[in-house]
Amino acid sequence: MRGFGLLFSLFMAFTATAQNWALLNPAYRYNYSNDGTDTISNQIRVMAVDTLGVDSYRYELNNVAEVCAECPAIGSVCAGCFVRVNQPQFLGYECVRSGSDWLFFGPDTFTLNSNAGVGATWTFQVNPPILAFVDAEEPAVSFGTQDTVRRIVLSSGDTLLISQSFGLLGFSRGADRFGLIGVEGAGVGRVYPDPLAYFDYQPGDELMYWLVSNYLITYSGGPQFPWTHTVMWKAVITGRTDTPDGVVYSTSYAYDYPDAPGISYSLLVEPDWPVPFGDWTFLRTEIHEKHPLLGAFPGQVLDTSVCEHMSTSLIDPKYIARYGISPNGRTEMRYLPIGSNPDELQCGFNAVSEPLPGIHPRLSRRINAWYEEGVGLRLLQYGWGENADWLHIELVGAIIGGDTILPPPSWNWDVGVRNQPTLTPKTFPNPANDYLQLANATPASTIAIADLQGRVILRQRIASADERINVQALHPGAYLLLLDGLAPQRFIIAR
Repeated sequence: MRGFGLLFSLFMAFTATAQNWALLNPAYRYNYSNDGTDTISNQIRVMAVDTLGVDSYRYELNNVAEVCAECPAIGSVCAGCFVRVNQPQFLGYECVRSGSDWLFFGPDTFTLNSNAGVGATWTFQVNPPILAFVDAEEPAVSFGTQDTVRRIVLSSGDTLLISQSFGLLGFSRGADRFGLIGVEGAGVGRVYPDPLAYFDYQPGDELMYWLVSNYLITYSGGPQFPWTHTVMWKAVITGRTDTPDGVVYSTSYAYDYPDAPGISYSLLVEPDWPVPFGDWTFLRTEIHEKHPLLGAFPGQVLDTSVCEHMSTSLIDPKYIARYGISPNGRTEMRYLPIGSNPDELQCGFNAVSEPLPGIHPRLSRRINAWYEEGVGLRLLQYGWGENADWLHIELVGAIIGGDTILPPPSWNWDVGVRNQPTLTPKTFPNPANDYLQLANATPASTIAIADLQGRVILRQRIASADERINVQALHPGAYLLLLDGLAPQRFIIAR
């Protein structure tokens, strides 16, 4: 039997037999630092499980990608301009557990006996031969929890530390030094923030963005043509509603978007991250889909989600996730661009682009992303060519919790600015039967209908200022209406 369906049962089994010193709990994710700080350099995850027999399992571990700094120039690609994919981390690419024996497979294959007591010896590595010896066991406090720790000394002079509660605490082999600094799932030590914590704002917070994107200009009765335009956008949080599924902010916003009679604009390249209108919604059920970087581990290869709305599926470069800590102690997630060809953006990695097995040229296009905990999106950029931006969103001003994170630039909002609509959006009738009628809505904004627990059950893009929303599929009862430019409102469907 293979897959994540085993994870819960294995978690329960390991919880019930904690005295067995399990080195890996498939329900947990183990965060390590390789420099002695609280920066997560590696995360070990069990990606899949095979049952091999009674008390015998195979764990597939997560691989990473890394820039190949030592690679020589190959063909027309420069030295160091490559990335290695599917690389094992320090515990290897898989582990086979049989009883208390844990056999790790990777560049080096080695065995750990998790239940071996003081004085026990076994063969740690066959070639070259290395013996393991448990030389100490003592009570300890790990992540604020009473624990027991064993020290394993290798005949090579290296040492390992294992914990009864949290598995491998320290891994020291040659030049490699890894220390466990947190465990996801157990919720101890340095763990990743809840994704919503990246967008944690309060009334009074102010955010200012610089946006560049490609638009389709439509003249009334005339032609359409693409056009790149720069917009400055300011949002002030005026209210906050927390729900079980996320958080909804009301905002006062202004932007210097071009506006002229008989002309309309629509985005050709639409980011998954929406700019704030009158309401700004972040849902836990959608956040990993729209912001996959926030759920990634260091070194993970992901699709560049900013390109999802491009007109061709071939333009979909990959990137490597990177974890960091900002100078003020907040968690940061960024990515390092990679790809299958430095001159053409193609999906995935394939044998055609491999100058050597497992090695691909790095991408040279200007692609970037940067999130900061409590500040949100700092930068989202996709550049086609060296000087052309298809999409660029950058936080250029931020006042959060009374602190000036970025001094907002001076901007003349009185020239060419579109403020929050002077006509208040209205909805009727209430109670409703089969439809809701909208008046004074903002075209291209979004309406959402949620139940009283905050779960969104209908979402629709607004095409015109006066629009009818079909609610025939909704059962009679009370709902919340979430509309750009309107505070969350309660309404009834009665038939």
